[in-house]
Amino acid sequence: MAFLKRLDEIGLRDVAACGGKAARLGEAIRLGCPVPPGMVLTTELFQRFMRQGGLHGEVISILTAMQPTTMHQFQAAEWAIYSAFRVRRVPRDVREAIGQAIESLGGLPVAVRSSATSEDSPQQSFVGQHGSYLYVNSEDAAVAAVMGCWMSLYSAKALFYAHRFGVDLLRSSMAVLVQGLVEPTAAGTLFTADPITGSPDVFVLEERQGRREGIHRLDP
Repeated sequence: MAFLKRLDEIGLRDVAACGGKAARLGEAIRLGCPVPPGMVLTTELFQRFMRQGGLHGEVISILTAMQPTTMHQFQAAEWAIYSAFRVRRVPRDVREAIGQAIESLGGLPVAVRSSATSEDSPQQSFVGQHGSYLYVNSEDAAVAAVMGCWMSLYSAKALFYAHRFGVDLLRSSMAVLVQGLVEPTAAGTLFTADPITGSPDVFVLEERQGRREGIHRLDP
């Protein structure tokens, strides 16, 4: 498996390699939707980093020893796991893959977005639980953003959400999506089913920035 894949060459079959977010955006491109071009740093790169110095085993040890069940405990677990990440050296192949992704998109600035294998599935969304970084304008900042996305697989919010819905994050993996930056005129979240009732006959748009700021119920 390659460390890099173009967003327009992947689809739903590629969740294991590219994560839920990137796979579904790739599928959207196939359906003709307007999606900014992107490159995916695959889960293989993340797994290679996790094997470095036994990091994966250390994460397992932290979660096994702490067995967190409350938000305060999840925050303590996050701190311990993030500390374990930060003492690891960033290998050359990671920097090279990030540099290639940026170059193929025409240079900086870029957006760096998490794409976990456990997110954006029919069962769980994980929306807002993992890291995303906008206006990334240097290679060092891009490396830090990729590391931030990787670490956010085990953020306190993600750990709490996974515990709530019975998701084993130790069996999950994290790809990272790098896209050219688009200046938005509006921003928000579209739920393609009613998040309260689960009805697929109602879309809910939460617009946080723009002329129609607020919550809107839409006919699909």
